[in-house]
Amino acid sequence: MLKRRCYSTPSVVVVCGALIMCVRIAATTARHIIGDENKERKTVTLIVHVTDKRGNPVPPASFQPVEVTEHGEKLQLVSGPKNAGPAQIGFLIDSNFHQRNVLQLEKETLETLFLKLKKEKARAFVMNYGTGIRSSGPLTEDWDSLKNFNRSIEADLNKRNYTILLFDALKRAIDTLSDGPGTRAIVLFAEGNGYGNSVTWKTVARLAEQEQIACYVVLFADHTFYGTKSIRHYGRDLVELVPQTGGEFWEAGSSSHKAAEVAQKIVREIDSQSLLEVTPSVNRGDTFHRVKVTFRGRRLDAQAGYFDH
Repeated sequence: MLKRRCYSTPSVVVVCGALIMCVRIAATTARHIIGDENKERKTVTLIVHVTDKRGNPVPPASFQPVEVTEHGEKLQLVSGPKNAGPAQIGFLIDSNFHQRNVLQLEKETLETLFLKLKKEKARAFVMNYGTGIRSSGPLTEDWDSLKNFNRSIEADLNKRNYTILLFDALKRAIDTLSDGPGTRAIVLFAEGNGYGNSVTWKTVARLAEQEQIACYVVLFADHTFYGTKSIRHYGRDLVELVPQTGGEFWEAGSSSHKAAEVAQKIVREIDSQSLLEVTPSVNRGDTFHRVKVTFRGRRLDAQAGYFDH
């Protein structure tokens, strides 16, 4: 689930001439007509990230040849890798009572992202959640309106209400993102707790994977409340969610320096998203299929597999 070391370089780094490519994948299922007989066969669309040694995106065509295998059997490449188009992004902010001391940092970090993404023809919306869920509305290119909504967010004051609608908010964000062409992503600023939700993280993972939505998670938390060693404990479900969607996971705590660094990384991650479509060679009855991804014979750090839908 976390990054591994391989060949004395970061595990997701592969050297090819002067180009260093970093790759992660998440899988989504789709329907595709293949062959002259027009037989309908399930295909798997993978979210891949390809960057140079500085973390900057490189053209998807640079990511070839690639092999994806399932249970040792090579999967047929259908198309890609290719860029899906301009980004559509859902920003979610955890505003539950425990976040009151870091909420301002969450909002400032979000405005930093606005400035960076405004130039890239992206569309976005903002939601905040706690005991309830508020939204700025549908996807928009009006970044001033998003800024105003962001500045209006306040922390919940009812410390006795333990409802924290984390996964319901994620589900609503998935529903709000367009099903049209585009690079889809959700950026979540949270402490990691969720109570009283109508859906689980596993449901969210399936939906995000099916809709080709990468989930990027940044844990913000007041260390004076939780302690420096317990923040990851509260985000354990999110740690599971992220690799199944082709996203990434960071911890900012209450550090403005870490938050600024993460903002830079989020933009690069979204910019590097591309799609790769393959056809499974076998039909197994499992609900989750594990895959192995290689580039020129070297194994890459990759999402564990894809769901049946």
